[in-house]
Amino acid sequence: MADESTLRKDRGTVSSMFDSIAPVYDRLNHILSFGIDRRWRRALVREACSAKVRNVLDVACGTGDVSIALAAEGLDVTGIDISGRMLEAARMKQAGGHVDFRLGDASSPGFPPASFDCVTIAFGIRNFEDRHKCITELHRVLRPSGTMLILEFSIPENRLWCSAYSFYFKNVLPRIGRMVSGQKYAYEYLPASSFAFPSPDLFAAELRAGGFSDISYRPLTGGVAVLYKALY
Repeated sequence: MADESTLRKDRGTVSSMFDSIAPVYDRLNHILSFGIDRRWRRALVREACSAKVRNVLDVACGTGDVSIALAAEGLDVTGIDISGRMLEAARMKQAGGHVDFRLGDASSPGFPPASFDCVTIAFGIRNFEDRHKCITELHRVLRPSGTMLILEFSIPENRLWCSAYSFYFKNVLPRIGRMVSGQKYAYEYLPASSFAFPSPDLFAAELRAGGFSDISYRPLTGGVAVLYKALY
């Protein structure tokens, strides 16, 4: 695992980075993942719906794909993000204004205890500066018996698949990202932060340390991404 301490994850740096790529964020996600990112997000939404929750806090909601999909299933959704420009894009995408999008930080989300049945995070938790504090705060805002669902990148276990994935993620993806977005740092940060993120077993231990129990996870697309489920 790479060293997370070398990555700048303070709020100012991360919010500025995402502000800078907000106009091309969705398009690049689809290009760089060959459209598979849509499938990953649908898996999270299906899992939330199967848990029969009523209201959801979507953390690091970005341009709102997960929030809007959850709202389309009839759920009451609040989406928070530290990037104002990402939230602007999210508000423009949703029809009818069903999601309450607002500026917010996982380390201090600003909600009373036991406010939500479910918390979701899609490809955002690797950007949190103090992951333990964020996990404990998100546990606090969940109701007893609530569920947290997290999508995050991971490193495939299969050697051949890992080798191909690593080459693409470290060499090809940053070049495409830089050409399309005009931003160098953001698409160098993406592979660096993904390779620095803990293995699924280690991250599951972090969730337990933050108060969660009955933690499970399943790899998606050969382990390129992982969907975690943690109960209150």
